[in-house]
Amino acid sequence: MLGLVHRIRFAGLIAIVATTPFLGCSEAPKESARNVAESTRDSILDLLAGEARAITDRAIAETASRAAWETVREQRLSELKDMLGLVPDRARTPLNVQQLGVIERDGYVIERIAFESMPKVYVTANLYLPVGQHEPVPAVIYVCGHAYSPHGAKTSYQRHGHTLARHGYAAMVVDPVQIAETAGLHHGVYNQEMYEWYTRGYSPAGLEVWNAIRALDYLETREEIDSDRFAMTGRSGGAAMTWFTAAVEPRIKVAIPIMGVSTYAASVPKNTQRLHCDCMFPVNFHKHDLLHLGALIAPRPLLTAHGRTDALFPVEGYEEFEAAIAVLYESYDVASKFRNTVVESGHEDSDFLRAEAVRWLDEWLMEREPREIDTEFEEVAPKELAVFGGSPPDDALNYRAHEFFIEPAEPVRWTDSTGWAARRDQLANALRRTALGAVSMDSPAPATRPGTLDAPSGFEAMAFDYAGGVPVETILNINDNLDDDALLHVAMPGEDAQSARQLLRNLSRFGSNPVMVVYPPGTGTATFSKTDWKTLLRNAMHTGTSVDAIRIGSILTAAKIYRKLLGDDREMAVSGIGPAAGWAMYAAAMDDEISQAILLQSPDSHIEGPILLAALRYADLPDVAALIAPRRLTFYGDMGSAYTRTRTIYERLAVGANFNLSMSIGAALNGRYGHGFALGL
Repeated sequence: MLGLVHRIRFAGLIAIVATTPFLGCSEAPKESARNVAESTRDSILDLLAGEARAITDRAIAETASRAAWETVREQRLSELKDMLGLVPDRARTPLNVQQLGVIERDGYVIERIAFESMPKVYVTANLYLPVGQHEPVPAVIYVCGHAYSPHGAKTSYQRHGHTLARHGYAAMVVDPVQIAETAGLHHGVYNQEMYEWYTRGYSPAGLEVWNAIRALDYLETREEIDSDRFAMTGRSGGAAMTWFTAAVEPRIKVAIPIMGVSTYAASVPKNTQRLHCDCMFPVNFHKHDLLHLGALIAPRPLLTAHGRTDALFPVEGYEEFEAAIAVLYESYDVASKFRNTVVESGHEDSDFLRAEAVRWLDEWLMEREPREIDTEFEEVAPKELAVFGGSPPDDALNYRAHEFFIEPAEPVRWTDSTGWAARRDQLANALRRTALGAVSMDSPAPATRPGTLDAPSGFEAMAFDYAGGVPVETILNINDNLDDDALLHVAMPGEDAQSARQLLRNLSRFGSNPVMVVYPPGTGTATFSKTDWKTLLRNAMHTGTSVDAIRIGSILTAAKIYRKLLGDDREMAVSGIGPAAGWAMYAAAMDDEISQAILLQSPDSHIEGPILLAALRYADLPDVAALIAPRRLTFYGDMGSAYTRTRTIYERLAVGANFNLSMSIGAALNGRYGHGFALGL
């Protein structure tokens, strides 16, 4: 099922939708499916850019003064930990440290270290340690960016370890998850087809932060190191990990993230996500801005640096960040503890920036007078710095960390109908806050206009704008019969109007049911290319939503319009096929006025879709389906075994008769189950 759902979602190659003008209005101009898809893409990008601006503006207001920030600081800290997968507090399991060799240099040594941040999750590092010191020395965690080496990225960033050790600092240069001696992943969404990372609420940033926290735990055991004087620095991906770790870890007394940071208000309109891997951001279901990271570090010493021609971090983004955080540091009366250095370069390391980092550490960690910083060093062959010598442990689980770093929700439990009602409300509200946090449940139905689709015989075309600007097309057939239930059918990618009509043709065997077919953005024949879909997906995550959440919001809005057009209190069912079945399920779970969900080829798990931020932290699809109880839930043709527990919930609530399997949408819509009906032709 996974392959089918994703193939349908991405390809967008299958059809052409057709409709006629709505209710006698003049015919709207027709556009090609590709033009419609591109126009819809652009309207969603505009929506996301507006939301990004609102997120940044809120962060600026929250950090405008010490007084303002302190009222929300603990909440934002808790939320950031949550987004990184650090809530609840994680168990500090045995590190099982391995010291696998020492390299002697003039005035310092380099130790080859491995430890387990979690059972069988191996972290490889080089510890650069000054020798001949009479007192414990301060220590710096150096986190690497994305420089490939079969011996770990630490070998490409060794210059920082050498320079720090030669100037009296212990430096632990830690391999990142993606480029280490044990295989791990940074690119699940970026290019490895693991879109469920968003639904898990998983970002490799969380594991990177945990690895750094456990590195601090290890350094605290070393008598040569002063554990009251820890700092952290890194460039690019290492900068991101410095931001996140220093924000949540008070043991970091000085932070030096180099290239870089921005604001979402700057990065979303410029689509900079295309240049970044997944480790650079938490899954933003609490709608933070990157400004919050600087505020959480304040008032500790913070040095940042940026390249004026660095495409990854727009100038206006880091300038807006600098202006806001400078104000906050001033309000703490520690203006000198924050500085942003801008160099005339791109996304590049340099001797100058390395020396600037040591000077900042000298000032705030050693509290010593300025000195000349010597950046010369003798490089060690990468193979000599390898910890495992090309033979990492066979039992390493680093490559599967996304499966267990954040534990999925336990299946829904209940004792009686009262207990279930409370649990249902708790679960539904949690999903509304996170997975559907950007969907307005209470907004009024928007105005409608003639649609652009060529409707089949008996249908008319209508359109509306979701969230003020995203066009959504429908076709509908509303008759004068006031008795029969209405159907809202959700189109999937590739499902053109004629195929939808063919699917629903046997409704006439059972009654005169009104029908609306809604085409959420990127469905029907106006499907997004995979590149466009991923652009929308990743930018949407930055603003606390997803493409599928936008689609579900459009379905809920269509339901409001449909009820208004019907003008009566008749019952309304919702149906959908494949990925659209997942969206329809969520619509029914969130809208109590929907009387029945009819699901065709429904995915069994959120791993297959829909992609909704952090939804798996609260429920998998069988539990979401149970939110529809006690209303009717019907599976068409086949029901996956995962939904056995949904059936059990229905039975224990004494509404088992409302959980059905059918071979006919018309029969299910009209309450005809079992074998007492004829399908017709």
